[in-house]
Amino acid sequence: MSAADDFAPPPLSRKLLSEGAYDVVRKSILDGTFPPGLQLVESQLARKLNVSQAPMREALRRLNHEGLVTIIPHKGSYVTEVSESDAEHAREVRNALEELAARKITGSLGAEFVERLNTEVDNMREAAAADDIAGFRHHDTAFHRTVIEATGNVYLHRAWVQIEPILTSLGVVSNPRWTGDWTRMAESHGDLVALLEGPDPEAAALKFREHGRKAY
Repeated sequence: MSAADDFAPPPLSRKLLSEGAYDVVRKSILDGTFPPGLQLVESQLARKLNVSQAPMREALRRLNHEGLVTIIPHKGSYVTEVSESDAEHAREVRNALEELAARKITGSLGAEFVERLNTEVDNMREAAAADDIAGFRHHDTAFHRTVIEATGNVYLHRAWVQIEPILTSLGVVSNPRWTGDWTRMAESHGDLVALLEGPDPEAAALKFREHGRKAY
């Protein structure tokens, strides 16, 4: 008898339902279907998704932890609203981290990271062509996370991971309500990769600063 014969896995149904509810609501927030300030009524969402309220409650708690949902005791759950001041403060932190990363890796970016970054650019192009804003935001965020990871600085990476959900919820990375050209925005990321492969750390840092200041 093998070890697998004695293995008794725990029930997965509730976990899978919660994961599915989380994915649907998160996508709806990221693509702007659920706008900032919208109340997310647990019972209504559960009914729409044909799940019980327990997995929906778990999904909303998880989104609250990420900063995408604000839970107000005795009132309910709401898509997080963002003040311009909050967005500007988050943008300053993001820019500082990315400028530092760009200076550190320009001219020494390994082939593995070049490939990963270019893959995310291709993914953004495809998402833009399909008008998949949630997908674009996902790959945009992955692109910038990869830039930070490429530094090899564990503390820089930890700082980014800590603020990434906040950046996403604030729309500091790929605002779903941006009305510009998403294809052009994808191409601008290709320009960033080219600078990182070049010889001028200051030019790369400056470009990342300009990129991060754009209101999209």
